[in-house]
Amino acid sequence: MVPGVVRNGEKRAYPWPWLLVFFHSPAKLNAGTTEEVDCGESLMIWPPGAPHRYGCMTQEWCHSWLILDDPELEQFLERYPLPIGVPLRTDAGRLFNRYLPLLLEETGLPQPDLFFQKNLLQLFFYDLHRQCKHNYRPVPHRVQEMELYLRGHLKEALSLETVAAHFGVSAPHFSALFREYFHMSPIHYLNTLRLNKAARLLQLYSLSCKEVAEQTGFQDQLYFSRRFRQFWGVSPSEYRAREQ
Repeated sequence: MVPGVVRNGEKRAYPWPWLLVFFHSPAKLNAGTTEEVDCGESLMIWPPGAPHRYGCMTQEWCHSWLILDDPELEQFLERYPLPIGVPLRTDAGRLFNRYLPLLLEETGLPQPDLFFQKNLLQLFFYDLHRQCKHNYRPVPHRVQEMELYLRGHLKEALSLETVAAHFGVSAPHFSALFREYFHMSPIHYLNTLRLNKAARLLQLYSLSCKEVAEQTGFQDQLYFSRRFRQFWGVSPSEYRAREQ
């Protein structure tokens, strides 16, 4: 890919199913925003409906990708669990290189064999799971508590320092520990939770934008609208109109 950013899944007119990407070279998630996550040599799996923005603005970059719209995929993931929505450091490139040509060849046949496709896809997920479980470190209970604290206090005006103090650690130590297991800063993670919740509130309830901002921990409505647009690509009012 030439230098640039891929932006998908942000328009209702172009609904996006499951997306699996392996980044062979250095790249960023949420590229083009103020918050970026390194994802080079990582596997990333986005669930249906999730917006995804990734790329590299400074140099050419390489990735393998697979778009899947299959009701059985959730069953595969229950059987062979994989982290969803966070970049996982693992050399999945060889698995993409092994299975993608076979899948592409089969789907290009005049009469594709669905039984073969399903089993080939299941083998792909099994192989990903088998490789990733050797690289994936369980999140310590202490770090799980930190994540649950962020998730349970979305309405509050949290800062890195206040959360770190709650757990009796310094802000730099808390940030480094959280990033080690969730591959992003605590504040980035918190804002992602808030903006996903804001989208659900706009879609499901007739709350005003000011009320949605307050429900998700944004005291300034203008700041909330700006961050929402950065994350979702549209304003809160445009998102509500699009989803109804």
